[in-house]
Amino acid sequence: MLQAALRQPFFSTRSGATTTVGSSGLTSILQSIGLGSSSSVPVNNNTALTLSAFYSGINIICSDFAKLPKGVFKKVSEGREAVSDHSVNYMINKRPNQYMTAFQFDSIMLQSAILKGNAIAIIERDTNGKILALQYVDQDKNPCEAKISQNKLWYKIQGYRDMFRSENILHIPGFTTNGIWGEGVITYAAQTLGVSLSSQKFAGEYYNGKAIGTGFISTDKDMEDPAKKRYSDGFTGMLSKQQSYKVPVLDNGMKFTGIKITAQESEFLLASEHGINEIARILNVSPVKLHHYKDLNNAISESLQIQHVSDSILPWALKFEQEYDSKLFSQADKNAGYYIKANVSSLLRADMATQAEYFSKLVFAGAMTRNEVRAKLELNSIKGLSEPLTPVNAQTKEQIDAKVAELKKD
Repeated sequence: MLQAALRQPFFSTRSGATTTVGSSGLTSILQSIGLGSSSSVPVNNNTALTLSAFYSGINIICSDFAKLPKGVFKKVSEGREAVSDHSVNYMINKRPNQYMTAFQFDSIMLQSAILKGNAIAIIERDTNGKILALQYVDQDKNPCEAKISQNKLWYKIQGYRDMFRSENILHIPGFTTNGIWGEGVITYAAQTLGVSLSSQKFAGEYYNGKAIGTGFISTDKDMEDPAKKRYSDGFTGMLSKQQSYKVPVLDNGMKFTGIKITAQESEFLLASEHGINEIARILNVSPVKLHHYKDLNNAISESLQIQHVSDSILPWALKFEQEYDSKLFSQADKNAGYYIKANVSSLLRADMATQAEYFSKLVFAGAMTRNEVRAKLELNSIKGLSEPLTPVNAQTKEQIDAKVAELKKD
């Protein structure tokens, strides 16, 4: 009966009260005009991405998540085994739909979850309930709503006649205040990003204006208005020429006094450094990931990478894994112990010397076999290297007794 229900992607008639718990329509409108900020620059996804630090932060998080190896596994008595021939495995690693690769799909889904607060994809199924594709929903073109009716969650997507059952929608919310619908990072960071955008705008205006020579001409002699305009236009035209050397000549005791940048303006131009730290805090990444290398040394670089994985990537990986496990497997697969796992350790690969020392310790401690190490390095297995090594000075009492008995026989 459940499988029959899952094969019905839409419903047309409903009874009882319906409660809207989230909508991307209003957010899209607010984003288009700019969210609340005291700066003169509108703050939305498009303007925020013009900040190099913000763009870099979004790109590094999405790219690092998208490049994680993901696989379908099955729980067995000895632990787990990879199930590479499962249809879901191909979908999450190669081609989720006819338009995108798995990397592109994961990247745009996470980007949407961060910027818009929600990542939405439609799960297309055939008449037998088998998943055919995962279709990303662009909420700028097709605003979405989440509704609760009769204690069930439904999704309304503009452009589709009927509503979708929650079983047929992949939904990854970002920061959420109700546990169902997320809020985009711009919603809460508009003020901070507005300051950075204003600083960027001011810097551009300064270098296009004051930087090429802004000032006034003074003289002790009286001048008629036409003469003042003639001198001003001529001097401005000379300084604004696109040439290497500009040498204006003043006569009649005239002097040019440049308007220099004030201390307050200088501090505002340097606000970009403070903005990088604020953006790093908003996106929960290290400033180093935004290519801000102040006070960086090699001793902390590895710990920063571990922190990046555990604080920035792992939470998103868990969100995606749990949603995939819930929506992409049939009940029979779930009962059999199928699940999806992203290998976040792939982001922790260090230099060759450190990596060799790490694997060596695991092998000689018996925690990994030599063929398991070769698999991590994407090398083919070698016969005879699949047995774990046992340190001689770390054997159990049973192993020691067996060895002693063997020696006595000899």
